[in-house]
Amino acid sequence: MATGGLTGRAAAARLGGRPLAIDRLALGYLALTGLFALALGGRAGLWIAVLHASAAVGVSALSRFTPRTGLRGFARASYPVLVTPALYAELATLNRFLTERYFDDAVQVWERAVFGGQPSIELSAALPWLPLSEALHLGYVAYYAIVPLALIGVYRTRGFEALHRTAFAVAGAFFLSYLIFAVFPVAGPRYEFAPIGGRIADGTVYGVVHAILESGSSKGTAFPSSHIAASLAAVLAAGREDARWLWLLIVPEAALALGTVYGRFHYALDAVAGLLLGLMAWAVSPRAVAALSRGNPEPRPGIKTSDSEPAVEEERRGRA
Repeated sequence: MATGGLTGRAAAARLGGRPLAIDRLALGYLALTGLFALALGGRAGLWIAVLHASAAVGVSALSRFTPRTGLRGFARASYPVLVTPALYAELATLNRFLTERYFDDAVQVWERAVFGGQPSIELSAALPWLPLSEALHLGYVAYYAIVPLALIGVYRTRGFEALHRTAFAVAGAFFLSYLIFAVFPVAGPRYEFAPIGGRIADGTVYGVVHAILESGSSKGTAFPSSHIAASLAAVLAAGREDARWLWLLIVPEAALALGTVYGRFHYALDAVAGLLLGLMAWAVSPRAVAALSRGNPEPRPGIKTSDSEPAVEEERRGRA
């Protein structure tokens, strides 16, 4: 009989005491940024390094715990994504350690060379239509729903391993973006150019989005767009597990990508770089998970495992 029929309970038993691939990914990010901060950041960098070392101890301890169901199972497989707001918040400090400047001038030169102008200004000026603006600003803020829906959805429909693979791709996109922010800080059009004026500025969604950004945005984190990179990785990785999530989330993802430029939150090249990084994170994540799992059982994408339903039964139904 096929060997893919491990129940979630059997898989948990085999995983006892072993770190997941996403644990090793998180440890790698904490180590890289902690050493970067320690080497270049003075007293502030020392505090960041200590915090990262403490977090790494906590991550290492997680290998003893393998809940596969419920809220604990969800948190166990996706905690690196859940803590990215805290990691994002420190970037405004982290990206000051290597350089005091922002590289917007370079990105603006590239923007003119590629697009013949500045799309982050010209797009809203060419299409100053309030309903379009509200729709694209709603698309921009949809980021806060796309990633959670992808993770929760794939966990509900495909189980723990599918969530682990999806969260790995999302965390990889976030971490790659954050590493770039640390050495190549770009403030973005919101700091460089005047905000959109006229009737567009009277929009309700416009006001909500700008209020959110004013309360929690880290300067120097524009290139690439981590919003686009992480959400695209989430949509594609969840879609690889269950195609329904791709079709449900791809339209909001497209609106997000357009909204980042229309709303003057990102340069067009930020958006393009975010798309490419998200695609890369999605494409390499299966091999990366396999390499970092080191013998841990990882069922193929699209195969559900749970305590009540063997994966082989799910595979058989999928072939029917």
